[in-house]
Amino acid sequence: MQLASLPETVQTIIAQAGGLGLQGAFTYIGARAFSYRCAEMVGEYRSSRPSRLKSEGGESFIDYEVGLECRVNGKPGRRWTLIIAYEPDDTYTVWLVEGHRGRQPGSMVLACERDVYCDTLKSVIEAVYDRAISDHNGGFIPLS
Repeated sequence: MQLASLPETVQTIIAQAGGLGLQGAFTYIGARAFSYRCAEMVGEYRSSRPSRLKSEGGESFIDYEVGLECRVNGKPGRRWTLIIAYEPDDTYTVWLVEGHRGRQPGSMVLACERDVYCDTLKSVIEAVYDRAISDHNGGFIPLS
């Protein structure tokens, strides 16, 4: 991923999570397959509404306008996705969701931390992941 080609808001999210190097939260959680949502390339761009869990046509998803998402190491056979949504009030919401066949909307959210400030984003991402590994994967972190 070339940081310079990303919108400035997304670059800021990555930086506040500790960057993409060894000291960053993304390395800690085994992040890969990054994608983002942001309508403007230059300057700060915020959502017009808070992120939320939404269901449509039998499928559930996290509805957000501005943010970053990536796959993370999780329970084998399940798809764990971390979403960092940039909210209208200049805070973040950190979502950790699980997607697999048969997952019900009410149980797909493994963790959700709202009102996360930029100076705590890295530690919140790591804490959310640690709790999910403990609660949903018996404390074992898969290597792939």
